[in-house]
Amino acid sequence: MIDTKLKKSKINAIVDQFVKKFLLNHISANQMTLIGLILGLTSSIVIVISEIINWNVIIQKIIFIIAVIIMVVSFGADIFDGALARMKKPTVFGGIFDIFSDRTVEVSILIAIIFIDPVNLLWPGVFSLGSIVLCITIFLLIGGAVNESEIEKMDEKKKVIFYANGLMERTETFIFLFFILVIDISLVRIILMWIFALLVFITALQRFFHAYKLFYKSNK
Repeated sequence: MIDTKLKKSKINAIVDQFVKKFLLNHISANQMTLIGLILGLTSSIVIVISEIINWNVIIQKIIFIIAVIIMVVSFGADIFDGALARMKKPTVFGGIFDIFSDRTVEVSILIAIIFIDPVNLLWPGVFSLGSIVLCITIFLLIGGAVNESEIEKMDEKKKVIFYANGLMERTETFIFLFFILVIDISLVRIILMWIFALLVFITALQRFFHAYKLFYKSNK
């Protein structure tokens, strides 16, 4: 939802200008995706390490903050790889790699969050992961069912797969994960996790209804 609005905003133009000036001829979209994947996995590992080792409280907080910063940079890399892909010809592998990396980072961070407080966050975490599986499954089913000519008709020429928009997209996911991490209050984390799981599930239902309109109702 926010992603769709950002594409039409001045922020998107600023990102494109930055990428053109500093990144375009120095790094590929796939390399930027790989950087985002490595940083995201590193962030989740550092979160887990900060909980496992019995640090001094201040040192533990500093390490945790570093993990959150790494996560933010990882999501930033995802913005830049999209801009790089738009400026060059997108590839099928690039699209697959991007989706794989995004979901891997999100799942790894969710697992790290559950690890922080497994007693209270296990069930909302499990439902969150289940909702993500359902959501990405219907997303990929729709994308695989829409052929190349239909993508062109839908003005999606810069994408290698049809993108079914929904309530919870990449930016919304980042916002939820960020606040779940930085708000160190157990009850708030539990509530945010349940809301996140519910919204992702609603997004899956939205995409299923979109598939109904696209492939069933329109053919009647």
